[in-house]
Parts: sequence; structure tokens; C-alpha cells
Amino acid sequence: MLRLKSSKGVTPAGAPEKGRALGRRLKSQHVRKRRPAEKVIRPEKSLALALARRLAGVLALFALLSLGLLAAWTAMISLPAFEVAEARVAGAEHLSRFDVLRAAGVGSHSNLLALNVGTVEQRLLLHPWVMQARVERTLPNKVHIRIVERQPELVALVEGRFYYLDQGFRSFAPLGSETAPDMPVLTGLSLADMLRPDDETMELLTLAKALWRDLPEADKGPGGRLSELHLDRVEGLSLVWNDLGATVRLGFEDFKERLARLDRVRADLKERGELGRAVLIDLDSERRVVVRLAGEAA
Repeated sequence: MLRLKSSKGVTPAGAPEKGRALGRRLKSQHVRKRRPAEKVIRPEKSLALALARRLAGVLALFALLSLGLLAAWTAMISLPAFEVAEARVAGAEHLSRFDVLRAAGVGSHSNLLALNVGTVEQRLLLHPWVMQARVERTLPNKVHIRIVERQPELVALVEGRFYYLDQGFRSFAPLGSETAPDMPVLTGLSLADMLRPDDETMELLTLAKALWRDLPEADKGPGGRLSELHLDRVEGLSLVWNDLGATVRLGFEDFKERLARLDRVRADLKERGELGRAVLIDLDSERRVVVRLAGEAA
């Protein structure tokens, strides 16, 4: 019997099955090598998704709580128990209690819980007479308002109407229906001068404030001797006292020295018995004093 010898170029029997088995084994190893990489990626995606879901839940819960609190607040500020039943006002001298409450916007319809203290204080400060304001709430239904009013230094007579002036000679309120206070009157300004002063008017007002500081407090206070402070672009500043019928012209400078000279002039006129006849005392000159008497030339 003849036997065939296999050569190197001939595939032995059963080789195809062995090759397919080897391919399956290599593919299985390749798949097993890729699985760890897939396991690293997938948990990150799951964690991000879980965090997003948790955040959405928290936001939804926060929105529900906010709506609940808003509904509760709305219900509370409509309760009659928190409506203002007592409003106390302190520090009002020129203004009445009703004026203060109206400026504050506070009434019996106001709810204490909904009352914004800062807003009420800002409303009060908009009033020309209010310089400082403080508002306090006392639960369940009381509000306390304390104000500091502006103190007028003098009044200005401008085109037939009186205006209150502060220490800076600035107008802050017109005189209403009340009687004009017993204090000195500033004259010589137009409405345009008071509201929109030009450089010349500003210089006159600066001089007037300097003169005002030099005057005795007893003269310029309420009920004092000083009656009028007059401004003039040509002749400068002049004064009128209640106990002296003469207009005293001081000019534009050296007010302290000229006021001291006035004391000597008044004493001399009184000694002569002519003080009551004087209608003008001009102290504008350094070397002389001009006195005009009623019915006579200077």
C-alpha cells in the first residue's frame, strides 16, 4: 500500500477548524481588552445624569417653597391685625402731624409688615422742611416717625412773596398762608436771582453771609433789632434796624470796622437829639460818614 508524504506547502487536515478557533480566541481577547475603557466612560455619564436630576429636583423644591412663602406673605400683609392703628410723630414744629404723615405716605390703610422703612424715610426727606427723618415699626400695628426740621435763618421778600432761607441763604420753601415770622428780611433779589443767581449775585450773597456772621446774635434772631438786609449791585449792602429809622449803607467791604463806626455815629446823633431824624447813614467811605436827616440835604 502506498503512503503519500505531506510537504511544507500543503495544509494538513483539520487546519481550517484550528484557524477559526484561533480567530475566535484572538477576537475574544481583543474584546476583553476594550471592556475596561468602556467601564471608565459609562460611570461618568451616569454620575453627571444623576447630578442633573438631583439639581432639577432641588430647584423644583425651591420653587415650590418660594411660591408657598409668597402666598403666606401675601396672606399676612392683608390681615387687619397688621394695619397701622397708631402713628406717632416727634420733632415737628413748623409742620403738623398730618403734614408729616401725608409726606410719609402712612395712614390707617398701611400694613406694618409691608411698610418699607427706608422708602418712607426717603419720602420724608423730599419734603422741603425735613432735614432728617427716622422711622421705626413696632409690631403689630404701631409706627414712630421722628424728624428734624430745617431752621430758617431769615426770610427773603422776592417780587411780593416771602421765602424761607437756610443758613447758606438758600431758599428751601415759600411762605404759605401762615403769618410771616418775626425775623430779618432779605431784599433786593429778583426771582431769577434767587433761583439761578449769576456771578454778581453770588458775590453779593457771599458778602451778605460774611456780614451776617459779624452781626450780634441779639440783632438777627427772631424778635431782634435787625429788620432788613438789602442787596444792591451798585451800592452794596445796607441794613435797617427796628430802633433806627435810618438806612445804614455799608458798601462792599470792611463790615466789622464800619459797624463799629456806626456805634459812634449813633451815640453822636443821639447826643444831638437828631437820631430820630436820620434817614440815611452812609459808612461806605473810609474817611467820612454821610448822614442825611429828614427834610435836609446830606
